[in-house]
Amino acid sequence: MPIHTQNYRHWEGTLKTHSHTRWWIIAKAELKLLAQRKIVRLIVAIPPLMYIFAHAILIYISQMPGVELAFIKIDSEFFQKFLFRIYPFPSTFIVALVAVFGGSGLIATDLKNNALSLYLSKPISWIDYLMGKFAAIGILLACLTLVPGLLLFLEQSLLAGTAFLKEYYWVPFSIIAYSVIIILSTSLLILVFSSLTTNPRYAIIGFSAVWFGSIVLYEILKEMARTSKVALVSIWANYDILGTTLFGGSPDYSVHWVWAFLVQSVLIVFYLFVLRRRIRAVEVIK
Repeated sequence: MPIHTQNYRHWEGTLKTHSHTRWWIIAKAELKLLAQRKIVRLIVAIPPLMYIFAHAILIYISQMPGVELAFIKIDSEFFQKFLFRIYPFPSTFIVALVAVFGGSGLIATDLKNNALSLYLSKPISWIDYLMGKFAAIGILLACLTLVPGLLLFLEQSLLAGTAFLKEYYWVPFSIIAYSVIIILSTSLLILVFSSLTTNPRYAIIGFSAVWFGSIVLYEILKEMARTSKVALVSIWANYDILGTTLFGGSPDYSVHWVWAFLVQSVLIVFYLFVLRRRIRAVEVIK
């Protein structure tokens, strides 16, 4: 009897590609690689944890009987400052820290090692690839903004009672919306710079130049024009305008929030356009 009739049979099953999970495989692999790097674990984990822990302590102390903190008030603006605000400065610095050390090498390393063409030679589209990379840095930023923001609100609600919850019941929705804006825009920005070079250091330099340079440019233009209407040139100011609107704060700029939203929308579309061009430039034709 021929060997093939005994041991070798043609597979007649159906291959399930699970296209909706392709991006998650990439994201999970990137998160594992980041977790293996000691410097990333130290820089991306310790400063954010200290920052979150400090806010949790402030909430706890503010609710102690007989204790009044003159320099802080736990209201909607407190959560906006925690997520992102020009003042205080730490929130902007912590977000940048996570972005540059967590996302600068996501695409640059693949370009350096010619791994991008290998990715796209598989049944993976450029959208799957981009979603996987975005999810990796997005999860890190969510652990800094969205998740602790909601947990801090829960802590304050449990300590302060129903009176606080009745007054600020809408704040969790603002936390979610503001976090999505920060995560989406910041993640795509660092991915753009990562896709423009094969050296993660250059991606860090480019991101830092735009991130910190935009606020410097705004301050210069504001002094020259004697108006805050030039705030749209600053990434920080755009976040601040949208955050103030979401959390019901007093506006610090002579710019309507609609213009800030339009600027952010245009920038996000531009980021996606650049990323699509850069990724598809090495896409393998099947």
